[in-house]
Amino acid sequence: MKMTPQHFDHLKSSISLIWTQDKHDAQRQFILNEGKAKDVEKRLRWDWSYYAKVSPWICDNLYSYLDDTHIDTALKRMMNELQGQSA
Repeated sequence: MKMTPQHFDHLKSSISLIWTQDKHDAQRQFILNEGKAKDVEKRLRWDWSYYAKVSPWICDNLYSYLDDTHIDTALKRMMNELQGQSA
């Protein structure tokens, strides 16, 4: 992963403030019901970054050295870690 550990920790802590497994499951079901997403899990990961209101921070801090594929890799890892914590 190309994201710095500090940036990863900041992003994860911002998302974890609002993330719960119940909300995660409900949002996944909403995306499925909507039927528009080609990749439901990817849409779900990026929705969490939006709900955590970190989009401006991502633009200001991450896009100088990362692109969306790198950020998505980090978001995927975060989702796995958050779901592991709720088990």
